[in-house]
Amino acid sequence: MKPDKLIILDYSGTLSLQAVLFGRQESLQAALEQSGLSRLGVTPSLFWNEIVNPTWREGSTTRVGYKRVMIKRLRKRAAFRHPGATPLTGAGLEKAVADFVDAYLAASRMEKSWRSILRILADRRDVCTIISTDHYAEATPAILNFLAEWNIPALPAEKAFSSRQPAVIIVANSADLGMHKTTPYFWHTLKSGLELQNLREILLLDDFGYNEQAGDAYGEKTCVEIRQEQTSRLLREVFSAKLDVFPFFLDRRNNPEAYERLMIQVGLCIDRFLGKKI
Repeated sequence: MKPDKLIILDYSGTLSLQAVLFGRQESLQAALEQSGLSRLGVTPSLFWNEIVNPTWREGSTTRVGYKRVMIKRLRKRAAFRHPGATPLTGAGLEKAVADFVDAYLAASRMEKSWRSILRILADRRDVCTIISTDHYAEATPAILNFLAEWNIPALPAEKAFSSRQPAVIIVANSADLGMHKTTPYFWHTLKSGLELQNLREILLLDDFGYNEQAGDAYGEKTCVEIRQEQTSRLLREVFSAKLDVFPFFLDRRNNPEAYERLMIQVGLCIDRFLGKKI
């Protein structure tokens, strides 16, 4: 039975809040120091402005990976090093980058409150559930491993295209598909590969960058509103289906009770969409 409903779950900032917290000033500074990258003069501001932002497109739309784009950029921008500091080159540089990226991926776990929801969605044959993310190549196996730890069946999008397994969570990463989520290509590829031509309804749960770290200027209110409108229009155009949007906006005071209330609202929203209490 081909699904007639689609649920799209954003990853960083929605399923995974720790990925966002890792990028905050204090956490990022600690990770740079622990990995040894601070010895090159890499500060949190330089990390965003001189490493992540200039390499983001290559890192998030190819299989090159976070580690390789970081190493290439750091070798090019060796002037980050503090005068008199011991330089990191060769194996030392590669180890520092690997330690940093591995720490980031390990920290980017999904919140436990999503576990029961994902387990039930994976069993629904009438619903296709996609975890969508603009991310580096290393994120795909990391997300699949997190799901496997919860005994939730999942496949990367390209393997799902040729799989006969009827009920799994699909992980759609821009690094695997070659384009960002803001492009029609990303969604047309999923529509064709997953045979989603007959959808009636779509539910999108996304923070649209609202919960992201401020270091890369991704969470500004105007940008969030534009991103939400553009994403909604794109999904309607590609799938020609009714779209419901749940903006997953966190209380920026980091109030645990507010997060619990938000997750209750998420559960109720998904209940209504499925037409059945989960």
